[in-house]
Amino acid sequence: MFRPVLLAAVMTSIGCAKAPPEAGEDFSDAVRSLLRNLEGDEGTLAMLMRQLEEEVYLGMDVESGSANDRALTPDLLEPADVEGLDRPDRSLGKAIPVAVATVSPHHIDDHPKIQLLEDHTPVEPYSPEYYDRTFLDGQDCWADRSCEWLRTTNDLTKENILMTVDYAFDKDFRWVDLNTPDPTEEDPNPVNEGEPRWGYIARSWTTEEYPGRKDNATIHQSYTIEAWIPRGGTGFIRGKGDKNLDDGDWTTDSKGSGTLRMLCLWSETSFDGLSVTDDQVAATTRTGIDNNFNAADSWLDDH
Repeated sequence: MFRPVLLAAVMTSIGCAKAPPEAGEDFSDAVRSLLRNLEGDEGTLAMLMRQLEEEVYLGMDVESGSANDRALTPDLLEPADVEGLDRPDRSLGKAIPVAVATVSPHHIDDHPKIQLLEDHTPVEPYSPEYYDRTFLDGQDCWADRSCEWLRTTNDLTKENILMTVDYAFDKDFRWVDLNTPDPTEEDPNPVNEGEPRWGYIARSWTTEEYPGRKDNATIHQSYTIEAWIPRGGTGFIRGKGDKNLDDGDWTTDSKGSGTLRMLCLWSETSFDGLSVTDDQVAATTRTGIDNNFNAADSWLDDH
């Protein structure tokens, strides 16, 4: 009786959970375009990452202690956003979107140490027993930016009170000079002639569906876009005309130390025998992303 009672308690505790507020059009455009254009030219990626940076600072209270204040609901994906990816034949309209951001106290150059771990269990609280990363390209050159790409495959077991699922996904990382000028018709591939401002971005996706060990849950599809953007006052700085989403009163911008982090996830998971709403899934996802942020910072504190 213990597990059904515990499940009922969990579902009751999140029964009133609400999805994060809707993101503005510019935020949704940025995250979807980054997912779609990861393999594209650097000028376009830099432009989109600057757009994302501004929209995060204006749309989320990124220094709040509550993940509720640092989360948004972006638009659903469309087929063009995932064109070229090997993925399950599922309706993208079933993939629930959640975006969460935070300010990490650690410098942008510290974070690649996590990406180069083969065993990710120390930084993945929902995969405490098994999370292995295999490197396909860039393991020996990506961290110091002597190569642009880090390409990986990841095998893991995801565990929580609702499910235990063994699954896998591909994940690619790319350095981007955020000071690269916007592309134009006259110069579609601009080059930054001045001081670089390095950030990086990652895209992950599942290539098939993964049932849980007890067939009570299935991960049908999952896509993420993730960004690490340096602070230090060299990025977005507020002007008099800048207004926060829904007239929020926070004041954070790129002035300050550390790294701005953002993860946007679109995922579809079904739970047999449980009545789980989309809002409950989104709220649970928001908490999970934030716990991963905290685990990464805790690991970097010691390394």
